[in-house]
Amino acid sequence: MHCLEGWYLISYKPNVRNLLQKVLSLLPPFEGKSVLELGAGIGRFTAELAQKAGQVISLDFIESVIKKNESINGHYKNVKFMCADVASPELNFSAESVDLIFSNWLLMYLSDKETCISHLVTSIDFLTCALFPSCLSMAGIFISSLSNLPVYCGKYFMAPWEVNGEFSFLNCHTTYVYIVLMVEELVERMVKWLKVGGFIFFRESCFHQSGDSKRKVFKECQTHDCSGNLYELSLVGCKCIGAYVRNKKNQNQICWLWQKVSSQDDKGFQKFLDNVQYKCNGILRYERVFGEGFVSTGGIETTKEFVGKLDLKPGQKVLDVGCGIGGGDFYMAENFDVEVVGIDLSINMVSFALERAIGLKCSVEFEVADCTKKSYPDNTFDVIYSRDTILHIQDKPALFKSFFKWLKPGGKVLISDYCKRAGPPSSEFSEYIKQRGYDLHDVEAYGEMLRDAGFIEVIAEDRTDQFLQVLQRELNAVETNKNEFVQDFSEDDYNEIVDGWKAKLMRSSSGEQRWGLFIAKKK
Repeated sequence: MHCLEGWYLISYKPNVRNLLQKVLSLLPPFEGKSVLELGAGIGRFTAELAQKAGQVISLDFIESVIKKNESINGHYKNVKFMCADVASPELNFSAESVDLIFSNWLLMYLSDKETCISHLVTSIDFLTCALFPSCLSMAGIFISSLSNLPVYCGKYFMAPWEVNGEFSFLNCHTTYVYIVLMVEELVERMVKWLKVGGFIFFRESCFHQSGDSKRKVFKECQTHDCSGNLYELSLVGCKCIGAYVRNKKNQNQICWLWQKVSSQDDKGFQKFLDNVQYKCNGILRYERVFGEGFVSTGGIETTKEFVGKLDLKPGQKVLDVGCGIGGGDFYMAENFDVEVVGIDLSINMVSFALERAIGLKCSVEFEVADCTKKSYPDNTFDVIYSRDTILHIQDKPALFKSFFKWLKPGGKVLISDYCKRAGPPSSEFSEYIKQRGYDLHDVEAYGEMLRDAGFIEVIAEDRTDQFLQVLQRELNAVETNKNEFVQDFSEDDYNEIVDGWKAKLMRSSSGEQRWGLFIAKKK
């Protein structure tokens, strides 16, 4: 039996007070702001929000539960308690009246679809069930249905369960369930309620791909005001809750933070990555070439070789900068019993990584984050690892100085990256660098930047010969398995991969494009 925290349920508690603070630490500043708390339950977060916010509207659809919340937190005069259904179109607030919308385990109970869908339920997996003195018995359940949607079935449970006008029992195995709660309409209304620049925060249990579909609903949501101005949600952050990863090897407790912005605003490099270079289909194509879990040169083969140089010890903490879809992180955690934090700017990459983490039970947490803006306490990590990623970073010296601070004394950094030969590039290679948005240096200069950041025992190796061998092997495999590749993707996808690999081979064979391996130590 799996464990899941339901609307008002806790089946395991890795220090609840500490967990609350971890979740709250991910919120933007909300002192004096207007906060709408959806699915508030008995008020686990209500008091924390009320202590800083100017006003809190605490909402839940079960009257006895919201009354319990009010009995606990009613002494906060800046809190208004409401009994209402978040999915009801009748629930409404004034446009641009809220600074922050907060929810905790809410969306996983809602369907993505705009209309009711009938599903044949073949099995019901009870995840958790608890009793509260002030309300009826509540149960959070997962329906193994045709679409694998997590569904909150019914509002009131005792022993029987009313379905389509008839009573059944909770241990039934074949029942038609009508999913009546919708995410899409709710998100559109939430964006309208938010002030421009306001935030939506939600923490969810994402057990299956449906968790990613919720992200897609938020990512694609657009709305306009009465003047015709168009707004959308921009992702500020997404990360696993570390306490669950460390204590339960569970990457499925995920926090998302979105901000309402004008659709005309420049979304910058992240949007380029997710919409151009690392579209979902593109990531899957790369994975087919590099191997399951990998989107960098050599896949598991080079990962084993390079990780072997780190002398990892159980319990050490590793930061993977540009973690991709997580293959290297899972390898390190499973084989060396280390804790890994993987960060990537691409939402698509991290979404795939979280999906791949399901069921692995290893200590790896993922976060959508910009490594140039992220900060960690000094002396946090034993190892910083990065594969073919820092080519995207324009100010490498500043990043390497951050790496130096984040590493513990004696800690190591290992980087593989695209480089160039010394001297000015040709016009063709220069155009390639510009089109990709890369910042490339020759191998020697790259190593010198690490020394300038304070690192010692710097190793800067030109691995271009190895790069050429790996590229040729990968290209041969794709061409040999053309029929399977085209069947799973398309002829155009196949041609793009083959042409891309041949172009890399040509650039590297000519000496223009180089591949470097860098290892350095903090004294």
